[in-house]
Amino acid sequence: MIQQKHIIKCNLSDAIIRDMEAIAKRYPIRKIVLFGSRARGDNRINSDIDIAIYTFSDFDCNNEGGFVSEIEDINTLLKFDIVFMNDVNDSKLISNINRDGVVIYERL
Repeated sequence: MIQQKHIIKCNLSDAIIRDMEAIAKRYPIRKIVLFGSRARGDNRINSDIDIAIYTFSDFDCNNEGGFVSEIEDINTLLKFDIVFMNDVNDSKLISNINRDGVVIYERL
């Protein structure tokens, strides 16, 4: 089950999290989940930021391009690895996200 808490020790600055939240609010994004090494807490200083994006049904390719561009423009030297979950059929990836994921944004 994905943890319903904010990041405590994932080596992400509050500024990065705030920027992601602000960007998500401008798009039909339902939820952003941090996963991978940063969610588990075993990342290196230069590890990428793996995020799973759950969207509402009105999210389209124009939204995707704009969202990705804005996320990649966040002021950090770290690389983002963005996965749109509406298109994912990889059961291993889904299992990893459900096990280790930390919700960093959710629109109720």
